[in-house]
Amino acid sequence: MRIRPFPFVLFAAFLLFVTSWVRPSFSEPDEAGVIAVTARLVEIPSKPPPDDLYDYAYVMRYEVVGGPLDKQALLVAHYKPLQPRSKIKGKMKEFVGGKLRSFTQGDVHKLKLSPDLKKIWKGALIDDFSATDHKSIRYWCLEADPA
Repeated sequence: MRIRPFPFVLFAAFLLFVTSWVRPSFSEPDEAGVIAVTARLVEIPSKPPPDDLYDYAYVMRYEVVGGPLDKQALLVAHYKPLQPRSKIKGKMKEFVGGKLRSFTQGDVHKLKLSPDLKKIWKGALIDDFSATDHKSIRYWCLEADPA
């Protein structure tokens, strides 16, 4: 009995299928882990870089207002915070949403957060808190709205 070699066409189709699932800088968040909070933006540690330089996410500190996480500090990464959330286009549109136009220290926001920052964003992360806080979870902001 002669064994035929694995057909090249099937192999190519398999590779096409596998590569269609790979994304270079982000992936689907786990919907089960998404949390919704209302929080006050308490610290924008430095001025974010201009958006035209490169793709980046920027970490800000929030304090939760009300609910089971009341008064808990959260570190939240926002994709290109100088842009209104509704103006985010392209491949990041499905991972960034909301009606927030700008980030101002002291404002209260309604946030949908994913604890899977590293699964969603693999690009440049500007995190001025990393020198003093290595242990806190960095959340990815999926949606930001004014409260």
